Amino acid sequence: MEKISLPVRIFAILIVLAGLAGMLAMRTMGPSSDALAPIPQPVKKTQAATPARAATQPAKAAPSAKAPKPVAAKPKPVLNPVVPPTGFPVVVDRALRQNAVVVVSLVVPGARVDELAAAEAEAGAKLGGAGFLALNVLNEGVGRSLLTKLGAAEEPSLLVLKRSGEVAVQLAGFVDRETVAQAAANASP
Repeated sequence: MEKISLPVRIFAILIVLAGLAGMLAMRTMGPSSDALAPIPQPVKKTQAATPARAATQPAKAAPSAKAPKPVAAKPKPVLNPVVPPTGFPVVVDRALRQNAVVVVSLVVPGARVDELAAAEAEAGAKLGGAGFLALNVLNEGVGRSLLTKLGAAEEPSLLVLKRSGEVAVQLAGFVDRETVAQAAANASP
C-alpha cells in the first residue's frame, strides 16, 4: 500500500473541515424559503357554503335586528409634493421671499471640501449682501427638485438665485468668497 504524503493528508483534512463548516453555516442560516411558506389552514364550512345541506334544511327567518352597515373606509389622501413656484425646494423659496438674491451651496454633508466650499460661499454671500442657504444634495426631495430644475448639478456647486427663481450664476467646484460676493452683487437688482 502506498503511503500518502503529509501535505496531501493536510489538504484532505482541510477540505473535509471546510465542507463541514459550510454545512454547519447553511444549517444555522435559517429555514429555506419553502419552510417560510404559509401553512394552509382548514376552511370552516358554513351553511351557505354547503349547497346540499342548505337544500335539505328549511330556510330560517332573517333576524329582525338590522345588521350594522359597514363603515366605508376614508380614502387615503394622495400625497403630491407641493411644487414651489420657482421649482426649487421650499426652503429656497422661503429664502427668496426674504432676500432679493440668495446664494445656494450644494453640498454633501461630511465631505470636507464641500464644507469648506459652503463656508466660503456663506462668507461671500454676507459680503455681497445676499442670503445664504446650504442644500444637502443627498436629500431625495432636494436632489429630485434640483435635477428637475437644473438638469444636472455637481457638488460642490454654487447657485446665485434672483427673487424670481432665475439662476443668475451657476459655478461648479470650490468658489472663493470674493467671487461669490461679486456674483451676488451682480445679481442684485
